[in-house]
Amino acid sequence: MVETEDGTELRSILHKRHNVLAALKTEPQTKPDLVETIDSSRSTIDRAISSLEDTSCIERQGETYHLTQLGRVSFAEHNRYVKIMDGIARASGILNSISREICIDPDFFSGVSVQTADPHAPESALKNSIKALKTSDRLVCLIPVVLSVYIEVLTNHICKHEIEAELLFHNNALESLLEYYHDRFDKIDTNEHVELYVTEQDLPYALWITEHDGRSRVDITVYEDGGVRGVLMNDSSPALQWALKEFAKYLEASERATIYLT
Repeated sequence: MVETEDGTELRSILHKRHNVLAALKTEPQTKPDLVETIDSSRSTIDRAISSLEDTSCIERQGETYHLTQLGRVSFAEHNRYVKIMDGIARASGILNSISREICIDPDFFSGVSVQTADPHAPESALKNSIKALKTSDRLVCLIPVVLSVYIEVLTNHICKHEIEAELLFHNNALESLLEYYHDRFDKIDTNEHVELYVTEQDLPYALWITEHDGRSRVDITVYEDGGVRGVLMNDSSPALQWALKEFAKYLEASERATIYLT
């Protein structure tokens, strides 16, 4: 392989011959093995082997082909890219409802699950998020708007199980909460296990970090024109780390909300 700083050829080969690299990552194989494993013609395998050898991604030892270090590293990174792009494609119907000034870590989309709202029943998209909320041991949330379905589940769960919760409201959302749902909070002791924060900074989406039996997941509820557009869900470690940093960023610009409920 001729050394070059331009990865165009390598990227093209990785995309076109991804299935061969995936097979060799599992174990070294001969050409007949690859024909059977990939269920492809011998001529196709011959062309794939030739291009992968030309780019130094594989090497031959006897009749068997192995990934080189270059091939292994390149395959891993390309595979990560494919998973991210697949997730972005799944979320494409929702993403443009988020301001283009807001940055979501691309790693969040690797393995993401997407629930797009039904225009005739938009809150049905919250079904999985509410299920996670009901079983959570701990909550960390950014709350830009108040939805009655969330408030009922949230307050019931906190009151019944006395879970730890950090709830950061947009100022308008908190005011609406106290005006219309004040009675839902009359049993919550905010001094012991619930911490309320308020901010005037715009919150681009609702962010829910739920923890249950030591496992965490992240839900992003996206709104459009005041209604639910859809939900992005991920329980991966990169998604959690990004979400915690995102919450910390907004928390730093907030202040503690002390509310006396009677």
